[in-house]
Amino acid sequence: MYTISTEEEKKIFHFLKSQGCCLRCCLRFIGYRTSECYCKPFEFAVRMNCFDTKDYISSKETPCIVCLGVLQDKTQEEVIKKVIEEVNKKGYDCTTFTCALTVPVSVKLREHILYAHISKELDIHKSVVDVLKTRLQNIKDIWKLFMIPKLEQAMKKCADLLTSPFLIEVFLTYTNDEVIFKELMNKHKEGNNKQNKRKYNDNTFSRKNIETLLLETTDEQLLQHFTIPQLVIKMFVSVENILCSHNSIFIGGCYNKFSRKLSQTPWFINGEKKVDTSVQDLLCNLIAETVKAESIKFLSSGREDVDVRNIYSGRPFAVELLNPRMTNITNELLRHLVVNINQSTKQVQITSGLKVLSKLDLKKLKEGENVKTKFYRALCVCKSANSLSQLETLNELKNIKIIQKTPIRVLHRRPLSPRTRTIYEMRVRWAKPHELKKLLQVSAESTDKFFILDVKTQAGTYVKEFVHGDFGRTKPSLCDFLNTEVDIVALDVTGINLQWP
Repeated sequence: MYTISTEEEKKIFHFLKSQGCCLRCCLRFIGYRTSECYCKPFEFAVRMNCFDTKDYISSKETPCIVCLGVLQDKTQEEVIKKVIEEVNKKGYDCTTFTCALTVPVSVKLREHILYAHISKELDIHKSVVDVLKTRLQNIKDIWKLFMIPKLEQAMKKCADLLTSPFLIEVFLTYTNDEVIFKELMNKHKEGNNKQNKRKYNDNTFSRKNIETLLLETTDEQLLQHFTIPQLVIKMFVSVENILCSHNSIFIGGCYNKFSRKLSQTPWFINGEKKVDTSVQDLLCNLIAETVKAESIKFLSSGREDVDVRNIYSGRPFAVELLNPRMTNITNELLRHLVVNINQSTKQVQITSGLKVLSKLDLKKLKEGENVKTKFYRALCVCKSANSLSQLETLNELKNIKIIQKTPIRVLHRRPLSPRTRTIYEMRVRWAKPHELKKLLQVSAESTDKFFILDVKTQAGTYVKEFVHGDFGRTKPSLCDFLNTEVDIVALDVTGINLQWP
């Protein structure tokens, strides 16, 4: 491979500097990789004997014709100022950060135009230019090289570009970025057939289209369309936006639901909220407010119907906190949240401590939906007293396979398909008077028709339909075993066999 001599490097450096390139762009075009030359470009260039101080002082405020000011001190100061404002305004407390930069689309095109002029004006062999192109340092990498330390110092946070959950995105734009390149884009469009026109997205001035154009455009064509004076600009790039975001944090625990008039998640019909609150609201709103999350997603190991309670050990749940500002979540804070949530409502109670969850925890919650077993207690009524003599025979049944078509009550939101589920075991006993009084008013003559069914099932079993048969859509059902009509009065979830959190 052809190697570039020091004299050639200096020759190229002087040419670039004389045409309006900033010091950092001059150095990255030559291919320098050391952090020192980009953090202190002036001192480094002086040691190279590339120019004297007068040249630098007279030209340092001129926007670079290649990077448009992205790598120049004036833009850096504006970026740091706006990053600090945004981070402080939003109150992010994460002690580390990573950074991303978006630069104007024309930067890449400007680089290629300048290479073409280097080859022509300096009469440098194509092999030398090809070497230069392989050594060109990416503008974003150079920007991070000297900007990250400055951001660390300004924010009092440590950079962790690989694993930090806190991302700062800097968007730099240049007004009318595409204006001087319209002619080239139009010529390129005219030179392609209709099939290629569609591929180039109707000539949109985008990164993808610029890359495609450069692959199919020669240096001679670039020289034909552009002189270096055409690349000269009067204004620096502007900071269009600073976006800060933190990875989601997941917090989980178990809850009891004691109300038979409470949905698990907010209930909307045609955009109108049908109930005032929900399990999600009661459990998650306070957590989201405390950590200043932008929004939440509620996750749980299954769900109970509005009229079904969840008692005893409780249902495993997790809340995804999207873009939280407070990220230093201590055990003390979690204990405080449990107390406050439980004091704020009697409809829902957290039965375990809260925990910040790992990916493994979330995987366990998701897998548990399919492999766990669940325990229910149902208050049932038998329409025919003659069938009650067969009731106790249910206790002898084990591992019953049932086939359930999608229940009528959920058919509007779930696909119609039969599912095979297992009833592992059942325990039946007569309902006690005090148990009935809590739920409904019945005459003394009718109390002997009510019984309690404790059942252990495979996850995903529709227990209500197992009891009443759902017009024959569940086979077999209690109606089939007792040879009479059976209905369900009340249902409780009494256990979910999943170690959590």
